[in-house]
Amino acid sequence: MRSYQRKNILIFIDWFLPGYKAGGPIQSVVNLINHLGDEFEFDVVTSNKDLGEDTAYPNIVFNRWSKNGNYRVTYLDEAHQNIQRYREILTAKEYDAVYFNSLFSVNFTLKPLLLLRRSKIKIILAPRGMLGAGALQIKPLKKKLFLNLFRLSGFSHRIHWHATAASEAAEIKKHFGNKTKVKIATNLSAVMPEAFPKKIKETGYLNLFFLSRISKKKNLKAALQFLSEVNKQFQINFSIVGPVEEEKYWQECQQVIEGLPENVIVKNMGAVPNHELREQLKDQHFMLLPTFHENFGHVIMESWQNACPVIISDQTPWEKLEKQRIGFDISLSKPDEFIKSLEKSAAMDQEEYDTWSQASFNFAKEYCNNPKAIEDSRKLFL
Repeated sequence: MRSYQRKNILIFIDWFLPGYKAGGPIQSVVNLINHLGDEFEFDVVTSNKDLGEDTAYPNIVFNRWSKNGNYRVTYLDEAHQNIQRYREILTAKEYDAVYFNSLFSVNFTLKPLLLLRRSKIKIILAPRGMLGAGALQIKPLKKKLFLNLFRLSGFSHRIHWHATAASEAAEIKKHFGNKTKVKIATNLSAVMPEAFPKKIKETGYLNLFFLSRISKKKNLKAALQFLSEVNKQFQINFSIVGPVEEEKYWQECQQVIEGLPENVIVKNMGAVPNHELREQLKDQHFMLLPTFHENFGHVIMESWQNACPVIISDQTPWEKLEKQRIGFDISLSKPDEFIKSLEKSAAMDQEEYDTWSQASFNFAKEYCNNPKAIEDSRKLFL
């Protein structure tokens, strides 16, 4: 018998704090724990390295549990990312639910999932946008094979799927059938800053930023190509914030950067820890992210939280942004519309920009303070 009534939740995730290079997936779990950590006992199983790193985290004990605030965490080295270790974890404590933060992870989804085939523990899986058409275009053969094997196993009906939007719920049912158990709970966001961060904006000048991993999916190359076509009367300072995930793709981007006109100045800021992001964005005006797919897009919400409207593709749940004066959502088949939105943003004077900036901040504040979002996440584990 357990001496406490709070439900025990075990989370498997490839990368976690103090890592930050994996971006949104880490923030999704951090925010979930921060909002619900007083109601549930969370244990996190993760790797001992950040995304793309060869060296392990310094000053952290590996392969054993440690307490960190309102959760426990164990950082596994490669030798311990195996079924034997996962069996020890699953049998050492009575868990009410196991939450997987990825669909295509071998070490932190498939291996532990195999051990749960005959278990009565509730299984929750968040595909994190990996079933979107744009996401499946990247390494398509490998993903198609995996999905076919997953369907044949019959495991998909054993799982409670966590969709972050109605669009993602539709994607899940498209691949695994209409009888699949899906709950919609939008990603929880970090705590909003108290004061509106007013920014200085001159007509004809635009501080623009890209905030994401540098990979084909996030489509930085297209963003740079749009900038090359912007009218030369506008001065654009473009900051690239994020780790290089695909080196070959980054080299392609650098070739485009070398050919940009003089009115576009590019700064590569590299990866930035989440707690430093507010300082990085204090003077920024708009974010540009022509992504191939986002099931939520933490960086989009973080931009709004920092009073920055966004210029994004229509491959996210966020729609009709221009009507709300919080940005533009544009089809990737319409590059001219991206260019027009960039020119419109650069042409804004202080008064017009203040309207858009304030609207973005207010939208984020209303969204982040919505109690329904927290309640929907709570229901995932009940």
